[in-house]
Amino acid sequence: MNLSLPLLLAGASLAAEPSLELTIYNDNLALVKDRRVLDLSKGRQSLPWEGVAQTLIPSSASFSSPSAKALEQNYRYDLVSRGVLLQKYLGKEVTLVQDSYAANTGSIETKGRVLSVEGDRITSMESGGKIILDPPGRVVLPSLPEGLLVKPSLVMDLWATGSGKSEAQLRYLCSGLSWSADYIAVLDSTDKLLDLDGLVTLNNRSGTAFREAKLKLVAGAVNRIPESQPRQRYMEAPMPMMMAKSSMDGELAEEAAEPAGFQEQGLFEYHLYELGRPATVLDNEQKQVSLLSARGASVRKRFVFDESNDTRYWWWNKDEHTKDKRKLAVIVDVPNVEKNRLGMPLPKGKVRVYKADASGSLQFVGEDKIDHTSKEDTLHLALGQTFDLFGKRVVESSSTVKEEKTETVAVTIHNSKDEAVEVEVIEHQAWPKWSVKATLAQYRKKDASTIVFPVKVPAHGEATVRYTYLASWK
Repeated sequence: MNLSLPLLLAGASLAAEPSLELTIYNDNLALVKDRRVLDLSKGRQSLPWEGVAQTLIPSSASFSSPSAKALEQNYRYDLVSRGVLLQKYLGKEVTLVQDSYAANTGSIETKGRVLSVEGDRITSMESGGKIILDPPGRVVLPSLPEGLLVKPSLVMDLWATGSGKSEAQLRYLCSGLSWSADYIAVLDSTDKLLDLDGLVTLNNRSGTAFREAKLKLVAGAVNRIPESQPRQRYMEAPMPMMMAKSSMDGELAEEAAEPAGFQEQGLFEYHLYELGRPATVLDNEQKQVSLLSARGASVRKRFVFDESNDTRYWWWNKDEHTKDKRKLAVIVDVPNVEKNRLGMPLPKGKVRVYKADASGSLQFVGEDKIDHTSKEDTLHLALGQTFDLFGKRVVESSSTVKEEKTETVAVTIHNSKDEAVEVEVIEHQAWPKWSVKATLAQYRKKDASTIVFPVKVPAHGEATVRYTYLASWK
């Protein structure tokens, strides 16, 4: 059923300030719940629900109301623009106005029928029996063409059981919205304590602003089936800005309560973070909101020598004279537990770590990405390679008899620091069956294919781990 714009306006209307709930997922997806009060007339009528996202997924839209049901719903995103207006007036009469600067001549008006349009200009028109190409002047249209909307709308054909005001909700999925987490960590002078601030960065490229919305974020991998969109907008967003802390003084500072932040809860097999205050997310905006703030969390700094393929933990030197040596990785472990002033499940994101220099000025000392980290788990931040520590691994002997292999390995750690350090030497084996046959060093078995040797290395000295293993395919 095709309804004209006058009939649309004569149908149901919106009669109250909307109430929004916005749930944003990690990967370019959001769920919008838009609650409003409708002024309904009994029977069949049409309602343009304005202000929906331009990236709305039409097949996901669901209307609900105790007093009405949707018979049809049509997504309309053919919005008013100069080019659209001119296209609607092809074959119809318009007026062109030319301003005259001569004394007492006024403006010159030309009426004619539009014959052709290119882009946002009239290229030919018929006036007084003549054809005018590229006619000059400002275009004056007699009225707004029927069916055009000034905002993206879901036009619904409703059936209402009675007249009067009724609550209603429109729920739909849309693309163009996403969020990510970023963390800023500051180590103390001893590398034993850390301050951690989490920020949520919201990106809105949906073509619609969401004002005073209840904001929820979902962390986790939600399965999705690719679906084509009627229109997708890609616009450059501004770079994120660090959030500055503001302060208030006097009685106002004492009386004002800190606005509520995010609270975490489980949702299916994911985690949901709900902001305790309304939030406005404007179109084409990148917005940052505080997620968490922890002060004085205990950390442990480790030096690791690992010849695995995990490049977070080691780097090759390209210098020809030291190509058989490897720098050690420096790892900072942060237990995510309540007794360590943390304990919230942390969304995946990038952690940037800083530390004060001798003058007290913060300097960047490394960054790492973390995956979704559950409560009671530990953050392992690989921040870089050590300057004064390097290691060398040598296979001193190797022999194979039938399907058994015996090999002796020596790992030497060199320390140029002014203090002694403890280093973790990590060894991996790909054999299905293997065991340490001989060693004088202490070690622990991390898993079925990994052992860890804790090695104390004196200042300006070196220490060697030597062990022999027996391995077989049976």
